[in-house]
Amino acid sequence: MEKKQKKLAQNAIIYSFFTLLQRGLGFFLLPVYTTFLTTDQLGIISTSSAVIAFITIIIGLSLRGSTSYYYYKYKDKDLPYLKKIYGNNVSLILLFSTFCIILLIVTKQWILDYLFLNIDFNPYVILSLASIFLQPIYFFYQSVLKAKQKAKKAAGLDFVYFSIMIGLTLIFILGFDFKAEGALLANSIASVTVFLISIIGLRHDITFSLNKAIIKKSLKYSLPILPHNLSGWAMNMVDKIMLNTMGSLSIVALFDVGSQIGKVVNMISLGINSAYSPWFFDQIRNDKNSHNNIVKVTNKIILLYVIIAICISWLSPELLMFISKPEYHESWKIVPFIATAFVINGFYFTFSNVFFLEKTKYLPILTIIGALFNIGLNLYFIPKYGIMGAAIASLITKLIFTVITFIVSQRLHYIPYKLIRLNFTIFIGFLLACSPFLFQDKLVEFNIWITILIKSVVLSILIIPIAINNREMIKKIIKKGAQ
Repeated sequence: MEKKQKKLAQNAIIYSFFTLLQRGLGFFLLPVYTTFLTTDQLGIISTSSAVIAFITIIIGLSLRGSTSYYYYKYKDKDLPYLKKIYGNNVSLILLFSTFCIILLIVTKQWILDYLFLNIDFNPYVILSLASIFLQPIYFFYQSVLKAKQKAKKAAGLDFVYFSIMIGLTLIFILGFDFKAEGALLANSIASVTVFLISIIGLRHDITFSLNKAIIKKSLKYSLPILPHNLSGWAMNMVDKIMLNTMGSLSIVALFDVGSQIGKVVNMISLGINSAYSPWFFDQIRNDKNSHNNIVKVTNKIILLYVIIAICISWLSPELLMFISKPEYHESWKIVPFIATAFVINGFYFTFSNVFFLEKTKYLPILTIIGALFNIGLNLYFIPKYGIMGAAIASLITKLIFTVITFIVSQRLHYIPYKLIRLNFTIFIGFLLACSPFLFQDKLVEFNIWITILIKSVVLSILIIPIAINNREMIKKIIKKGAQ
């Protein structure tokens, strides 16, 4: 039992590290995009990425979601049958991918022209379709590796994909003066590479066949997961497509740049959650004082997210001046909304672990509700306020989704969170994050370094007392990190 727990902890650390690394690498591409690409060109990349993710989810049929279930059900009892299940799934994905790509090309004017509005078919849509065809097998192989608890291989494959994609993007844009096609071509080449690695890696785990009974069995398990996966996409990426259809590619680019900066909070919360989740389950099962411990830790975590949101909101105008052309500078205005949205999402992470105490059936319904709210709010706010409308929609969606899921989670497993304190912390944090709207225009007359110094001093005055108040917890974190 102890060995299994140790293996779980090791895998969680590996996945957490590589998730943060990948997201960090994507963030570090921002200076390249915002320096060498126009807003229209970056809008092509942002919109195409959202469409690729959307269609890839559909083509994959959520079959990767069944890999762990069937692995632990048949790996010891009937390994040849498990290989047949995996083989049928791979065959189905390849056939369905081929069918969908052909269908999309044939019906180009009804589907692709709408999803890729304002984007030329050649080369942008063609390169996107190449990635769409290749990625489902890569994701399926990743799921097989994770089911077998081969974390290093799974993380290594991810690293290969992102290293090739980012490396080639830099080469194509900086070395060959490519524009949006450089990033999409890099993505296609990275997809080809991991597709081939996946096919080779799967050769010992699958027996190729097309068995009607097995396919029916797999789809019966996986298709109910598909709406949940699509809803998750809709909650986080649909705004880019809607901004393009109701606005322009330039607006998509401005929103994407501001979102990337605001999502620094999300990057940190994902890493923290990888460590928090195992601790949460351990508390629930083994500690009589678990509820009080969870409440205290949650208060500290949310306070940390709020501080990060305030800092990046205050410093984002100057950051954009350093890394981007002037046409991107206004993107800072959505950062406080996106950052606060992910502060709220960080709170969702802390209590949503309750659903994994054998209550996962509620999550798809809640995610669909959240997706519908996001689409409706974007339809209302984007025509009126453009990128600010999309940012407001994102913040309100996270708030509504978190409130609904919190109410349900409390009915399933009550934990006495100090809601007044948490709400006050988040609300004050949001007001402080938005405060640059009051003074940023007045600071333009100062030298940029003086502006950064002024903001840093004020932020230090705000943060140092909080750090002193929580010094014992900080000492424990540093001590654990040094061990």
